[in-house]
Amino acid sequence: MNHRVLPVIATLVAALVLPATTSATASTSAPSAAKCVSGTAVKQQVSTFVKSLRDDVKSANARRAAGAAFVQSVKAARGAKADTPAARSTMGQEISALAKQLKSATNVVERKALIAEIQALVDQKKSAPTTATDVKTLRSDIHRLGRAIQHRTNTAAEGQQVADFVHHLLAQFDC
Repeated sequence: MNHRVLPVIATLVAALVLPATTSATASTSAPSAAKCVSGTAVKQQVSTFVKSLRDDVKSANARRAAGAAFVQSVKAARGAKADTPAARSTMGQEISALAKQLKSATNVVERKALIAEIQALVDQKKSAPTTATDVKTLRSDIHRLGRAIQHRTNTAAEGQQVADFVHHLLAQFDC
């Protein structure tokens, strides 16, 4: 990871942490709602984070899969569901395509990202509400993906920043 990118990751972590810090001082009646950021903000933060990985995760497919896994997992943990038969069908086709990609994936980060994304889409596709067990599985998948990315970094500081980003992203699951 390029050292110029470290401030970018630090900014992303601060963007995820700042709402949690202000919630502790502002109000105790709604602590979890105050730390939440919108789905659009999550997408932007994930996109910036994934772009910062270019030096460590060389494969564009792995970076794309990691970004999609992060976003889809947050959506699934927040209870997003496919509402129509057409949406479920589209998700089924997407899951099938990702499973084919998984068979040919040669990179550990890409494999872990595809597994996490497939799990998130499967959860969104099913009509039953998202359970605590489902969220635990999503958390585990994202944690494994984060560790795989962390092992690709060049320094301990970069690895810590990846871990911090993943930790703060997982906090978004509770929203």
